[in-house]
Amino acid sequence: MFFYINNDMINIMYKNLTVKYYKKILHLSANYRVEGFLSYGGYGPKTHLKRLEKTLKKLQIKYKLKKLDNFLENVYELTINNKIYWFSVIYGNTVLSEYIHFACIFGSKKNIHIGSCGGLNRDINSADLIIPTYSYGDESTTRMYQKNNKKNTYYSDKKLSQNLKNRISKNFSVYSGPIMTVQAMLAETKQDIIHWAKAGYFGIEMETSTLFAVSRHFKVPATAALYVSDNLIKGQTAGDKKHVQEKKLRKRAKDEIYKIAILELTK
Repeated sequence: MFFYINNDMINIMYKNLTVKYYKKILHLSANYRVEGFLSYGGYGPKTHLKRLEKTLKKLQIKYKLKKLDNFLENVYELTINNKIYWFSVIYGNTVLSEYIHFACIFGSKKNIHIGSCGGLNRDINSADLIIPTYSYGDESTTRMYQKNNKKNTYYSDKKLSQNLKNRISKNFSVYSGPIMTVQAMLAETKQDIIHWAKAGYFGIEMETSTLFAVSRHFKVPATAALYVSDNLIKGQTAGDKKHVQEKKLRKRAKDEIYKIAILELTK
């Protein structure tokens, strides 16, 4: 993070800088306020921006969309009923932790993450949905915000999770349970998958532990809704024959999690 700190602040670290100071260096007005934060775990922001707008139009929600700049260049400002929400497509935790940090200190009341995960439970099928009860994460983006959390387990907000779950169409199978957050997908082995499945985790992804840890630090309710992309414990991986065949199922699931997240975030 490349922020200029003058001599008067030489003994102050980033965590202690004021909201006023951050708004100034991020070129935001003094009364700027974020009502809620929505992230999607993945890449290809243009594709997901189209899906966001398609969902808003389908829900007949009037909105304005603006891309922010400089350090916030991967954040889209979504204005609905004169309230500002942030939307960002994030792959992994580092930048996500900073965007959530800013959203929280700028007033966010709800933080919601959506995206995909690899399945770790044999009862769960591709395109089924998971609402995590908690995520296991062992990254600095979690530990720095909850230094006394020795178990590395980071919980979603029960009420917000239930609200999100209640919005899901009955056409989908929905599971609530723990998931793993791991940053190094390409380093995962079959033994890792078996171990995590035996430990009772429902899925594996790259972002939720950070969302939960940072949000809990600032006492902001947070939750997530994930669809199962490839069920790893069943031997399925992204790009294999069955995964390709199930593309339409995953599209339906993506549309659903966008819908429920927007409705809950803006209610």
